[in-house]
Amino acid sequence: MKKFFITVVLSLSCVLSVSAQKQTEASTLNLIGKPFESTPNPYHRVDTLVYKGFNRTENRQLRCSAGMAVLFKTNTRNIQITTKWGYVYSSHSTMPISYKGYDLYIKNADGQWQYAASGSLKAYKGEKTETFTLIENMDGTMHECMMYMPMYSEVISCKIGIDDDAVIEPLKSDFRHRIAVYGSSFTQGVSTDRSGMSYPMQFMRNTGLQVVSLATSGRCLMQPYMLDVLAEVKADAFIFDTFSNPDAELIRERLMPFIDRLIAAHPAIPLIFQRTIYRERRSFDTVLDAKERAKAATVEELFAKILTNPKYKDVYLITPDASDAHETSVDGTHPSSYGYALWAKSIETPVIEILSKYGIK
Repeated sequence: MKKFFITVVLSLSCVLSVSAQKQTEASTLNLIGKPFESTPNPYHRVDTLVYKGFNRTENRQLRCSAGMAVLFKTNTRNIQITTKWGYVYSSHSTMPISYKGYDLYIKNADGQWQYAASGSLKAYKGEKTETFTLIENMDGTMHECMMYMPMYSEVISCKIGIDDDAVIEPLKSDFRHRIAVYGSSFTQGVSTDRSGMSYPMQFMRNTGLQVVSLATSGRCLMQPYMLDVLAEVKADAFIFDTFSNPDAELIRERLMPFIDRLIAAHPAIPLIFQRTIYRERRSFDTVLDAKERAKAATVEELFAKILTNPKYKDVYLITPDASDAHETSVDGTHPSSYGYALWAKSIETPVIEILSKYGIK
C-alpha cells in the first residue's frame, strides 16, 4: 500500500509538472512583422535558399527574427518560453535579453501596448534548447499580448508554456498597412537592452503602422542581390537606413541603380531615405569624422538632383536624430534604447506626413 501511495504521488507530480508546461508553438499563433508570408522556418525573415548571393554573415542575419512579434491572448498566470536555437549571436554592447531574449507587451486598460516583462537565460552555454520563465503571478484574466522575438539570433522553435487550466489563442493584429524598413545595425537594434526597443519597433508601437524589418547589421550596402529581395517584398511604403554602412564611393556607385530598380518594382510607392545619424566617437576621431563628412556630402549632392527630378517624385530624404546632448551612445556608434526612442520620435512626423499623401494612415 505504501509503495502504491508513493507511486501515485510521483505520477501526479509528473502530470502536474508536464501540465504546468502546456506548450504552443509561437508560429501557430499570429506571427507579425515577416517580410514574406511563408518561409520553411517561420522565424526566418528571408528564405536564403531561394534568394542567392548572400555571404555567411548575411545568411545568418536574414535567418534571425529581428522585427517579428507574436500576437496572442491568454488567461494564464505564468508564461514560460522554451527555445530551440540555431545560430546564436554574442555581443559586448547589446543585452542578451535583446539578442537572444523575448520582450513582452500587454495591452492595458487604455488600449495601449504597455511593457510587461522581458528575459532570457542569464548565460548561453551552447545548449540547443533552453527554458525560462518570462512572467509569473498575473491575475488570471484574459490579456492581449505581443511578444517580440529575439533581435539577433536564429530560432528553430519557440514554445509558449502556459498554466494547465489556461487557454492561449491567436490575437488579430490591429497594426495597419506594411512599412518595410531596410537598414544597418541601427535598424536591427544593436545596443538595445530589449528586442522591442529598436527604432522601427518603437515607431510601430507609437504609430500603429506595421513595420517589416529587413535590417542587416553592418551589411546594408545596397547590394544587387538584396534588391532581389526588396523587389519582391509586398509593402505600402519603404523606409531606408542605407547610408550608415557604405562609404562615400559605394554610395555614389550604388544609390541610383538601387533607386531605379525599386521604382521599377514598386511604382508609385513612397521610398523614404534617412540620412545617417551622428556617430558620437567621430567628435574626437579625425579620420572617422572625415569619412562621415564625405558620406554626408555625397548623399546631399546626389539628392539635390534626385529631389528635383520628376522621375523620382516618390523618393524622399529625411533626417533622424538619436542624440541628447551627446549622451545616448553605448559604444560610440550605436545609440542606447533611449537614443532609439529619440530616433523613432524624430522621424514620426515627417514619415506620417509623407505617407498621408498616399492615403496611408
